[in-house]
Amino acid sequence: MSKLRLGIIGTGGRGVGSFGQAFTTTFADRVDIVGLADTNTIRAGNAAKFLGISPEIHDNAGDLASRSDVEAIVVTSPDCFHEEHALLALQNNKHVFIDKPLATTVDGCLNVIEASRRAGTVLYMGFNLRHQVVVRRLRDMAREGLFGDLFQLQAIEHYNGGRTYHSRWNRLKEFTGGLFIHKGSHDFDVLNYIMGDVRPARVSCFGSVSTLKPEGLPFEPDPGIEPGPNCTVCPYNTRCRDAYAVNASPGSISDCLFNEETAQIDGYYKNLCMYMSEKDTHDQGVAIIEYDNGATATHTECFVTPISNRQYFLEGTKGHGEGDLHANQITFEPRWSKEKIDYQLDPGTGSHGGADPVMQQNFLDCIAAGDRPTANAIDGTWSVAVAVAAELSRAERRMVEISELMDPGSDLLK
Repeated sequence: MSKLRLGIIGTGGRGVGSFGQAFTTTFADRVDIVGLADTNTIRAGNAAKFLGISPEIHDNAGDLASRSDVEAIVVTSPDCFHEEHALLALQNNKHVFIDKPLATTVDGCLNVIEASRRAGTVLYMGFNLRHQVVVRRLRDMAREGLFGDLFQLQAIEHYNGGRTYHSRWNRLKEFTGGLFIHKGSHDFDVLNYIMGDVRPARVSCFGSVSTLKPEGLPFEPDPGIEPGPNCTVCPYNTRCRDAYAVNASPGSISDCLFNEETAQIDGYYKNLCMYMSEKDTHDQGVAIIEYDNGATATHTECFVTPISNRQYFLEGTKGHGEGDLHANQITFEPRWSKEKIDYQLDPGTGSHGGADPVMQQNFLDCIAAGDRPTANAIDGTWSVAVAVAAELSRAERRMVEISELMDPGSDLLK
């Protein structure tokens, strides 16, 4: 069987560290990476060297997408470019894997759905949590009726590493649409996935920058000496408990992709001071969703915390469930019973709790064997719709109807 000729748009940590490494190791017998596209060609060239490959380097996505010898495109560029890059690939009839979110606007998502239907190729939505063993089991349990009718869900993410979003491009809505889109789209999709056929109807949201602001500095600056602008040159980098040393390990992926040489091209540093940097996102927040059948769900994000974990709590007419992604464990307690059942699950190996390799293999199987994507553009659109509603609710301090953003009964969503 000939190898799939594939290109990657966006040679950052996700494109190189996850997909690039997977396709040059685990799936090397199935994939040839024949092109990399990035406006920073130094970074793309360094990515190729890091991966040990010799693809053609492009300084724009269009040139890669238009190549007749490229069969599939992986889109891992910053969120604000996902729509544009997916459309370029689909207009050239490529199979497309697009990392979450599908786009940063609902209209952008609908544009991608339309283009995907015209192309008739595979569009695989990069929701790796759908491939995580705990989430998959919770979804199966819900489908089997073990919980009865679900009427309340909670998704809680504590993410110690999330504070570094405020040192990177993720801190600005112009690139992400907001962290509920960039990060929350994962969990909004999980909630939708577990809930099944019912759809979100309305959203309320609260959030703020509670800690990662100048007055939250974990040290007292010396008179007349300002912190920053990035941790590498900051005069307090040995005193600050949140100093972020991107290039601490010579030869590491961060050292290859994000260094002074690459910064000379685009001025991008991954370790701006998370306290002093300009930002318009949140470091903690909660979104509340009501589904069209009256069920409710909440999603809580906390990026200022010493712990990292994702937990899901399910309430149904027949019982209560708890899923812990870091422990790979589910607890089920039937209603009207003192019974308590624990499931210890094997996540397998690989990044994101074993989810990434499963997702990557499924994408390849969809192309090779016509398998159905575990997540498609419609799933991506519903997730973004909830996330956009959350960001709008937070900004305007009001409840937002999903129908304000799109027609829930549209043929595009069927």
